[in-house]
Order: sequence, then C-alpha cells, then structure tokens
Amino acid sequence: MTDVLIHSPFPRQDSQGNTTSALRLQRMLMESGMEVALEDVWYSGVEARWMVALNARRSAGAVAEFMDACPRGRVVVVLTGTDINHPEVQDPESDTCRTMKLADRLVVLHEASLAAVPKDFRDKCVVIHPSVQLPHGLQHKPRRGELFEVLMVGNIRREKNLPLAIEACRLLPQDAGIVVRVYGDAEGDLANRLMEATAGPLPFQWRGKTDHTSLMELMATSDLLLNTSTQEGGANAICEALGMGLPVLASRISGNVGMLGDDYEGLFPSEDAGDLAEMLSRCAENAVFYQRLKLQVCARSDQFMYQKESELWTQLISC
Repeated sequence: MTDVLIHSPFPRQDSQGNTTSALRLQRMLMESGMEVALEDVWYSGVEARWMVALNARRSAGAVAEFMDACPRGRVVVVLTGTDINHPEVQDPESDTCRTMKLADRLVVLHEASLAAVPKDFRDKCVVIHPSVQLPHGLQHKPRRGELFEVLMVGNIRREKNLPLAIEACRLLPQDAGIVVRVYGDAEGDLANRLMEATAGPLPFQWRGKTDHTSLMELMATSDLLLNTSTQEGGANAICEALGMGLPVLASRISGNVGMLGDDYEGLFPSEDAGDLAEMLSRCAENAVFYQRLKLQVCARSDQFMYQKESELWTQLISC
C-alpha cells in the first residue's frame, strides 16, 4: 500500500499552481522516506494510508471515492484560493463543506485564510506556508537599465485583473520610464485585450507563455513583481519573489496580505488604478521607499523556506 496519494483536480501543467504545489509536496514527502503517488483530475483507485487533496471543492468526488476504497485511510485537504474565496465555503450543504467535514486535517497557506474557514472546522486547520526551491545562488539583482522593469507572471485569468494593470499604465506620465511586462497564457477576449494594449502606445507588453526557468531569471533581473488579483490563495510568484528578495506591489486582498503581511508597504487598494499608478511611480523614483520594500520582503522570506514547509508536512503526515 502506498503511503501517500496526492490528488490534484486539474490536468498537469508546468505553470499551473496546483501542479507546482503537488510536485513540491511529492518531493518533500519522498525525501522523508515515504512512498508517494501523484494523480490528477480523477481518483485512480490507488490504495494509500493518506490522501492529500488539493482543493476541497474540486476534489470532493475524489475524496469521497478514496474513503470508500480505503475506509481506514486518512485525508488531508489543502484549502486553496478557489476554496477560500468561493461562496461554497460558507454553505454547509456544499461540496466544499462536505469535503472539509470528511477530512482529518485541513491545511491553509497562511493565517489570513483561517477567518474564511467555518468555525466548526477551524480545529482541524494547520497553517503551512508554501515555499520554493530557487536555482542555487539565484538572488534578485536588477539590470538597472533605462527602464524600470515591472513583471507580472502566471496563468492569466479574469481573477488576475490584468485590465487594472493596463489602466494604471494609461495613467502613468509619458516620461515615467516604467514598463510592465506580462508572461503567461491568456485566451479569448482577455487575450485580445492584452494584444491590443501591447500594440498601442502604453508601456505594457504581453510576452505570452515561457518556461519556469526563464521566468525565474526574468524575475531576478527585473525591478518589481506586480500582482493585481481580485482573488488569490497564496501566489507562487509572490513566494518566489520573497525567496529571491524581489520587491512586490500587490492588491490588498486576503491572499496577498497573508503572504506579505498586513504592514507591508507595497499593498494597494484592489481595483484602484490611480493608486497603483502612483505606487509604481513611487517605486521607480523613490529609492528609499523601494529599499524599504526590499527589506520587508527579505525579512518575510524565512517563513516560506522549503525546509520549514517540508518539516511541517512530514510531521502532519506522520502523526
């Protein structure tokens, strides 16, 4: 019998957050000596002592099937951003709540998510901050070229709120010396809007999808990471920025606050393009402010170390 079955409800993709989390967790548990299987989309029938399910709502069927097949098995459910930010989390009859009820333990990615978990389930919760393993020696060293380079990375969906970044670029002074470069997949109307913004006079460039290694190098040499999301669980890109010391500007939503801290000075009101434009200009022009953001990011990075996350997961699965 396998020690741990990790289930992701989404097809495996290199740039998909659940895939990144699943592969990292598999590596951690295997390093601790456990036999670990990894599956996506459907429950495959694997018998295991533990199931770790990423996403309560979308993994509801797989969790129920696993418990039927392995009645003595135990279940850990990781509450992702699409759980925490979905109305089902407060509906006792929903798939999300049924899965939380079945689970032996619930994992949230930071303290800010605990408030969204129904009180009946909070005793099951444990906070395990996500982590990254950066290429050896990779640290933030911006190029310091003619332009102040701002990076946005990740799969582009409606919740990522790219139109806010486009509008902020429109509000920047023509001589601001700032460029926003976006890397990630987009489809349909959103892709059309990104292409239109890129083709125009705005300091905005959509570069499409690129591989993760190249993204890490781009982040390390850019001046700033930008996150404009309206919903977020715990963005991998922010975690990577913390690890390498890259300053971040992010919308003040619970997922970003949980990663960066409530007192982080690089948070701006969600949906406020004017405030974002002002903060972009401040980062580019005010070296003291920019350095404060860098110091705050570096001070926060210890909470998102790979070794710490690995130890907490090993303790949880071993108990």
